[in-house]
Amino acid sequence: MISSTASDPSGVTDAIAALQSGDVYVAPGVQGQSAMTDALSAAVPGDRTIAVVVLPEDADLGTVYPLELLDRLSERVPQTTVVLAVGDDLQAGSTVIDSNDVLRIANENEAAAGGDTQTALVETVQQIVEENPSSPGLEAGGGTDWLLPVVIGGAVLLAAGGTAIGLLARRRRTPKTAVDPVPPGIRLRVDRLRELRVDYANLPGNPVATETAAGIEALASHVEQLFVRLDAKAETDQVALAEAEYSDKLARLVAALERDYLLDLLTRPDLWDAPEERVAEVREALAAVTTQIIDNIKQVNARKGLLFQVSLDSLIGRSELRDWERQFKKNSGE
Repeated sequence: MISSTASDPSGVTDAIAALQSGDVYVAPGVQGQSAMTDALSAAVPGDRTIAVVVLPEDADLGTVYPLELLDRLSERVPQTTVVLAVGDDLQAGSTVIDSNDVLRIANENEAAAGGDTQTALVETVQQIVEENPSSPGLEAGGGTDWLLPVVIGGAVLLAAGGTAIGLLARRRRTPKTAVDPVPPGIRLRVDRLRELRVDYANLPGNPVATETAAGIEALASHVEQLFVRLDAKAETDQVALAEAEYSDKLARLVAALERDYLLDLLTRPDLWDAPEERVAEVREALAAVTTQIIDNIKQVNARKGLLFQVSLDSLIGRSELRDWERQFKKNSGE
């Protein structure tokens, strides 16, 4: 039996090693480890495209950002799609299916299963297989697809009793048409952030620009994750609240990160008064908004109301950035 190493208490290193030769890893100590392994092994398609990992609920205590464990797994396992459960929190990522779609599927099944992680995982794998036309059982004339629910149901019946009845009784959901969970106005700002990230990444020999590029990408990614999770787990009013909060804050940041402000400060500081102070203000604002969004993601995961505490007063106080909404709309064509 593989056990978690002292150097990596999360169990990810052990999971990566196990997935080199198999598709399922359930960490030692997870309740019902053996039965869950059997059920999940019956659910995966067997073509080494989908990996399923189950870790204890405290496995992510040492992580720096949401989905860090999923990212580590995805980078180092041979499977193209990874489904991860940390306790009863489901996550998913893929290089062959839109990651927003697989994450949405995981979150919807997590909510529908009501705390039954095994059921949520099996349903998630089934729907991901349906999303990927190259998976076994989805080819025209294939004879195995109709057997999949029976095989899975039998394995779960042996492993977990009544859980199988629920699985067999539940009709398989028809895959939804992909809809971007990120509101259009927020998506416009995220797209502009990514365009600006390239400008900072391409600025040679400037460590501040390099760090800013990484910070912009982290912010954009976290914004997307917030709205993906809100779409799957939260009430409509919470989505509207987050949209209102981040529509203006992201626009302010975009204005501050534009080529005629921070990028110009980094390339021609001699043409500005107090350039170091201005650069620090923008970098602090970028970090503060990212931190608040990470906190919001954690609040969504915990089914708590969203809290907002970042004001960006330093950017508002700059006359060059005061009319941030007009500037953003002019630059983006909104």
